Amino acid sequence: MPSTTELGLPSAEGDLEVAAAPWGRTLAAAICSLGGMVFGYDLGALSAATRGLTRAYTFTPALFGLTVSASLWGAMCASPLAGRLADRLGRRGLLAVCAGLYALAAVALALPVHWPWSVALALRLLSGLAIGGFVVGCPLYLAEIAPRALRGRFVGWFQLQIGVGAVAAFAVSAVIASGLPEITEWKWCFGLGAIPPTCLLLLLHWVPEEPHWLARHGRLDEAASSAARLGFAKDEWPVEQNHETRLPPASPEQKLFQRRYLRLLLLAASVALFNQLCGVTVLRVYLLDLLSSTGMGRMLSHRYGVILALLNLAALLLGMMIVDKIGRRPLLIAGSTGMAFCLLLLVWGLRHHTAAPFYLFILAAYNTFFACSQGAAAWVYLSEIFPFPVRGKGQGFGALVHWIANASLIWLFPVMEHALPQSSFLLFASLMILQIAIVSIWYPETKGTRLGAIAEVAQRQASEQSVAR
Repeated sequence: MPSTTELGLPSAEGDLEVAAAPWGRTLAAAICSLGGMVFGYDLGALSAATRGLTRAYTFTPALFGLTVSASLWGAMCASPLAGRLADRLGRRGLLAVCAGLYALAAVALALPVHWPWSVALALRLLSGLAIGGFVVGCPLYLAEIAPRALRGRFVGWFQLQIGVGAVAAFAVSAVIASGLPEITEWKWCFGLGAIPPTCLLLLLHWVPEEPHWLARHGRLDEAASSAARLGFAKDEWPVEQNHETRLPPASPEQKLFQRRYLRLLLLAASVALFNQLCGVTVLRVYLLDLLSSTGMGRMLSHRYGVILALLNLAALLLGMMIVDKIGRRPLLIAGSTGMAFCLLLLVWGLRHHTAAPFYLFILAAYNTFFACSQGAAAWVYLSEIFPFPVRGKGQGFGALVHWIANASLIWLFPVMEHALPQSSFLLFASLMILQIAIVSIWYPETKGTRLGAIAEVAQRQASEQSVAR
């Protein structure tokens, strides 16, 4: 695989100085990454709600999978629209809309009313629409305000907040489970999910819109003010000697699906697919069911859920620290290797009915490999590869592929396990081996490069080949 330098992309070594980000930029990143907390809490609450849902409604395996995956299908529907809204309303505007929508859906679901299944399904779809917007808008904003040498760490805030949200959800569900029956527990778990988006909505008042987006929409004074508030350096937001800002040139709106973006589209699709085909969301959403199937009691499985969520959060912190030092490709390769090995051991343990601590160890190792590879690098990679004129649409496309894979797996997992137990985990392990080969052969490294630089190199190489002919 050619190196970054061989591809013509600027290297992180030598010409980039890793420094602490300005305080205003760090605060904006911390606030906007709360969208990741909403996503993480929703996944954790969904895991805690599965058994309560089966008591509240009567399901076949397929209908159960559909109900559990409802929010993910909503996120899938939102992804293409969210990319366009991010380009039209701005990154900050998109996050505000999503925060309000999720809070309303969560509160409605928690009301002391036995909703018909169709109403509960519709509210979960609305929650998913908001999550789909967060998954597009948060990494996009974080990547665009980040210093180039710290981009992986900044976008990693989003993944870190997913981990924080999951810890909060499992902790809340453990407390609720100790005092409430399962048939009531699921409504409380979902309802308390209104707290993070409400906090985000209130705190967005202190977050400036992304300066380059403002400039390209003709709001030049606001763009200069936003760049100053975020502490942009001269190379990020140049200023002439007369103190007039040299604003970036306007870029006309472009279509995403065209030949020159083909490689980027394939990269985005493969990154998003493999992010889910490792099985991480299945193991998170159905975690308590999996642990219960090994013979654990209700409270022990909840405690194990909290422990695993905390270990995952620690691994995410480690991933944030190393993603800008090691690079995206090495992390993806190493993580896929570790996850494949853990999945094979998990199948072996399930078939031989090993003791409970074995599952805690294997799942902790699996989460560590994921957090330090896919968790740290996948969303960073997606936010880096597209040039500005199509970056929102490109992020939306990657999120769409991610959600199609995500929702399909959550829906089909109960059906597959009912027909062929443990077959899903063997499939995930095989796909991780495939990812190792594809990343090694085909993925360029983006560490330290300008946003969208891969597209420029691809276009230059295409022009050179055309001239040669």
